[in-house]
Amino acid sequence: MNSATNYLVSLYRGRRIIRALARREVVARYAGTLFRGAWEVVNPVVTVLVFWFVFSFAFKVRGPAGIPFILYFVTGFLPWMFFAEGLGRGTQGVVAHGFFIKKMVFQSELLPFVYLSAGAVTHGLLLILAFVVLLTNGVSFAWHWFQIIYYFITLCAILLGLQWLLSAVNVFNRDLGQGVSVVLNILFWATPIVWVVDGVVPDEYRWLVSVNPVYYVVEGYRGSLLYHEPIWNHWQQGLYVWGLALVLGVIGAMVFHRLKPHFADVL
Repeated sequence: MNSATNYLVSLYRGRRIIRALARREVVARYAGTLFRGAWEVVNPVVTVLVFWFVFSFAFKVRGPAGIPFILYFVTGFLPWMFFAEGLGRGTQGVVAHGFFIKKMVFQSELLPFVYLSAGAVTHGLLLILAFVVLLTNGVSFAWHWFQIIYYFITLCAILLGLQWLLSAVNVFNRDLGQGVSVVLNILFWATPIVWVVDGVVPDEYRWLVSVNPVYYVVEGYRGSLLYHEPIWNHWQQGLYVWGLALVLGVIGAMVFHRLKPHFADVL
């Protein structure tokens, strides 16, 4: 209990460092470019437009119950992009901040919060655009939209443990960072972002899709924004995902704490 309390106190005291590094992370990504932070929005918007054109016009794909594909895709792609960006950048977090770790006393365990904070800025901007797309396509506003705050926190909880674990191991094995990119590509197509579970996955294999914690969040965003489904409709899967997030958090924190004293020697 004392260690947990000390950790929370340390996190609170490091809030200014988190804000400063998150701001630096966002600015540094596009330093020297003409449009700077605008690329944070342009890149995902272009991706959405490409998928929309290919699947809506080339393949004539529509969402379930006749929902326009653009709505089905946007509501699933939004949380996925935050997850993929957070995991990819977070895995490289310790290596990317090697200078701080070698030259000064640095709370490297705060790095996951830096990447989550930086990613939240872009996520918020894209969420506003998603609201505009939904409203202009006839989807009415409902209180269920506020549920995405819960699903966003759930996604952050999953990412926190994974970032601690992978960023620590990546210091000693740089191949891990490349492997994460491959896994993310596979996981994208294994998650129902551009395809529909019903009619594609037989009922006896549906549990394989549910094992993926990102599926819970993607469907949570989609259910809240499109179908106005309450959170408690999927409380059993919610317990599983939060249990998994807790396990990943404990394992990630333990591995990070064990390997942290050796970071400076390897970087």
